[in-house]
Amino acid sequence: MAKLVSFGGLRPKGKSGGFTFYELDGQTIMRSLPSPNHRNKTHPTALQLLNRQRFREINAFLKPIKKVLNFGFQNDSTHSKKGIHCAFGELVQKGYNFRQNPRIDPAYLKISKGPLLGPEDAQANRVENQIEITWADSSGKGTSFIPDYSMVLLFHPDTGEHHWKEKAGSRASLSVAITLSEKDLNKSWCVYLAFYRKTSSNPYLFSDSKYLGKV
Repeated sequence: MAKLVSFGGLRPKGKSGGFTFYELDGQTIMRSLPSPNHRNKTHPTALQLLNRQRFREINAFLKPIKKVLNFGFQNDSTHSKKGIHCAFGELVQKGYNFRQNPRIDPAYLKISKGPLLGPEDAQANRVENQIEITWADSSGKGTSFIPDYSMVLLFHPDTGEHHWKEKAGSRASLSVAITLSEKDLNKSWCVYLAFYRKTSSNPYLFSDSKYLGKV
């Protein structure tokens, strides 16, 4: 707050330039106005609280697998935008529903993104102590290439536990089997599959990952 004797020969009143002017005991008082969202910071609306909850829950959902996301989204990442931010967008737009339980739908999680041909007719099945993943032969089709690697993520969203097989096998193998430890047998795992390869100039190329369901 400041007192003004004059303001260019005038005694201003009202609001101007982020300040409010008023008379007090014959003097002109200048006071800065609060920022437009000042009240919302201290007294958030119901909608703001719901959005904060949504952002907080999605961040907590993704945090355990940030290393996986940094790998799969490395071509979309920048100094300030990491893999977790890339995966966040899809979930916040389509994969979160306040009316559902759980509110986050793991089917909308992507663990990689890119121009390579993705898995076709892929399935995941539990066979005794293994999760067997199969897919159709796409060799020589589109952007597929026999030496492409397969990448598998088993994710348990309730606990954040996960098993990431960065180089689970090759595209040409048409299958991969992940053996579960005894402590993991009683859990249902969300399964994700993607392909990738290294180029001659060194960067990686990826396919969009595919969610194969919970097994």
